[in-house]
Amino acid sequence: MSGVKIDIKRTGFPVKIGDVELWFDSSLENLRRFFNVDEIAQEKLKEAQEKAKHIHFPDDVNVENIDVKTVDAAFDVNKEFIAVQFDIIFGDGTFKKIYKKYPDIIALEDALDVVGVSIAKRIEELEAERTEKTQAKKAEYLSKKAKKK
Repeated sequence: MSGVKIDIKRTGFPVKIGDVELWFDSSLENLRRFFNVDEIAQEKLKEAQEKAKHIHFPDDVNVENIDVKTVDAAFDVNKEFIAVQFDIIFGDGTFKKIYKKYPDIIALEDALDVVGVSIAKRIEELEAERTEKTQAKKAEYLSKKAKKK
């Protein structure tokens, strides 16, 4: 006996960062997360700062009094903040995947801005396409309705 099989096409599009190909889920559920990425990342940053709270970050930094532990802690907090943003946008484990290939936190931080702008632009394009399809279906329906009268 054969059943009914309905394929579901995932909503989203590929995003390539360097040689690493990722998938951006543009479902309505995920878009909420994407547009709140800063807010969610700020919460995670607070958590990272709490972990590093016991370390004193000096107000005035000069080469003579730099403490390696302090620098490492500041680096770790910044790295975690960037990691959280990549993981929010593309899913857990994304940052590790990218960082393994490109262990350059400054380059990855810079890439985040480009990623955000590029994804937002693509979302706008997709929304325009959806609106166009909806308008076409509406016009088709109204045309059929008018012919029935």
